[in-house]
Amino acid sequence: MSKLPGDSIESRVLAIEENIKDSDTWRRLEQVCNVAPETDPAQLSRDEEFWSLIARSIYEPEGPFLNLNHGSINTMPIPVIRAQEAYTRLCNELPGYWFFEGFNTHREKLREKLAALLRTNPEEVSIQRNTSSAMETAIFGIPLSAGDEVILSKQDYPTLVYAWKQREIYDGVKLKWVDVPLPSEDDGELIQPYLEAITEKTRVIQVMEMFNWNGQIVPAEKLRDKIDNDDIALLVDGAHIPGQLPVNLEKAKYTYWGASLHKWISGPVGTGVLSVRKDWISRTKPLFGASDPKSDNIRKYENFGIHNTPKDLALHTAIDLFNLIGEENKRQRLHYLKNYALERLTEIKKVQIKTSLKPQYSCALGMFSIEDIPSEVVGHILFDQHKIYNVAPVWGGLDGVRISPNIYHGTADMDRLVEAVNKIAKA
Repeated sequence: MSKLPGDSIESRVLAIEENIKDSDTWRRLEQVCNVAPETDPAQLSRDEEFWSLIARSIYEPEGPFLNLNHGSINTMPIPVIRAQEAYTRLCNELPGYWFFEGFNTHREKLREKLAALLRTNPEEVSIQRNTSSAMETAIFGIPLSAGDEVILSKQDYPTLVYAWKQREIYDGVKLKWVDVPLPSEDDGELIQPYLEAITEKTRVIQVMEMFNWNGQIVPAEKLRDKIDNDDIALLVDGAHIPGQLPVNLEKAKYTYWGASLHKWISGPVGTGVLSVRKDWISRTKPLFGASDPKSDNIRKYENFGIHNTPKDLALHTAIDLFNLIGEENKRQRLHYLKNYALERLTEIKKVQIKTSLKPQYSCALGMFSIEDIPSEVVGHILFDQHKIYNVAPVWGGLDGVRISPNIYHGTADMDRLVEAVNKIAKA
């Protein structure tokens, strides 16, 4: 990184942004992406040369391991790494400023950028560290009394389940568990369990907009439309949505919505967001102390101590990079790669696919299993013998190997996975 000009704090930040976008790496990406607006995203998703150029432009070589677990944490592109490094050096010159006043000064620009990404009002956007942080802020802040009912599924994310069980223990709320059929290609089948569980005592419905286990997309907006009681809060786990699917929170009007930005936006590790509908902010208490906990100011949810300012500043770069590649281009490519792998896995005897191939029900995440072989064993063999990194979750009745490729992968990488699974199935 070249020496940054200027003496003012603001000029230093602007200089870092300019240096990143004047770099050879960024310019190469711009040249590659110039062809994208003229090409149909579905057609572009199958263009191996285009995506290979993207990979070489902004990603470092993967090395001996094939990383098919981007669902947990995405690989950061080179410009995001360089931005975080530059901001870390800058903040280290004056840490007392940057981790207090500096964050307060620059977080409003980030809030506006996040609001644009999520298509919502900046005054409903809270900067968080991850989905669990965002969702648990809502879970522990929702006003509930003993006997109030909360509907959630047996397949919900573990940390959120544990949080609700704490409220059950300490506050006496009643948890009503539903079983969501996974996978499914029927909207009614996906939302009906929640609707059938509603009673006059229901106060909260928690739903995963995309199940992290097998990538199942749930039509959360259709569920919202079916709830005819304004006193029921709809808490939506959108952990995997940004970067995979278009987001329009202004239209969705969920009560609460939380997501991670170190997944499919490829932001720095430890970046997330919470959205709270404006009319619910004043009645939802903050998780950490705030000077006015009953206010309708979304910023009251951000008082969790020192923020990691360099990663928050570098998130700007990640969002700009995502926008440059194109929301629909990325969605189509991720869906194509996952389907490419699963379609070929279906041809292997004993392999069972546990994810829909339809775009309205899945995107980047896929799950499979091999008959008579525990998925955990399959996962270990893939990693130890074939150097393919994956996860093999067992939770809520699901048991399988999850794959989640990235845009820098190619069909040859998916062929490598298929070949390895074929060997395991035949062994």
